[in-house]
Amino acid sequence: MGKEEGHVNWMDQIFRDYEKDGGLKNNPGFGKPLPKSALSGNMYDNFLTKAKDAGFLPLWIKWQKEIRGELSDVVRLKKINSSESELTKRIEEINEKIRTYNGICPTQMQRREIEWGSIEVQYEKWM
Repeated sequence: MGKEEGHVNWMDQIFRDYEKDGGLKNNPGFGKPLPKSALSGNMYDNFLTKAKDAGFLPLWIKWQKEIRGELSDVVRLKKINSSESELTKRIEEINEKIRTYNGICPTQMQRREIEWGSIEVQYEKWM
């Protein structure tokens, strides 16, 4: 292993050996510019797209989709004048899921619990 300024930096040496053996040139994107979309727009959306393409779905994304679907049902049921007790029970169940979601998602993605008077507005924020 090579020495630089009196000490061995193992990771630098491993990377140099990898480069010397042509390791980087075997990567499919070697020498190609990054797509403009990679550094523009919403970085969070870019992450989700790349993660989805790679087959990775964080647990909090699963919860987000589930909550969104249940909120959609509650909004629909409210529009057709379902019983208030049934809707209140469903909202309580959704709020329990929101608490779980808030515990596992990034801080900037946390959401408020659902309130009866503003279900439609809060639903739009989950879209």
